[in-house]
Amino acid sequence: AEQVLAAHKANVETLFGLTSKAFEGMEKLVELNLQVAKAGMGEVAETAKATLSVKDAQELLALQAGLLQPAAEKAAAYSRHLYEIASGTSAEVGKIAEGKMVEAQ
Repeated sequence: AEQVLAAHKANVETLFGLTSKAFEGMEKLVELNLQVAKAGMGEVAETAKATLSVKDAQELLALQAGLLQPAAEKAAAYSRHLYEIASGTSAEVGKIAEGKMVEAQ
């Protein structure tokens, strides 16, 4: 009975450890998304002001062309951060699972 109780206790601790790592990953993801949203709001305001000050179609096309490269770079940076968060969280969960498998053997 003591062994079963100890095994259940270890399983519950493992579950809480995994849940904690998952929440840490979610916190990082929420923080990243908030940073992106804040930056995006400022950029939208600047772009709107610039668009309203355009005098002709050629100037509008130049403005749009100038916005494409930074947008692509920001999307790539967001993807890199997202990958770092996901891979870091996955690695931590993997370490916990691997440790438990070693214990079980």
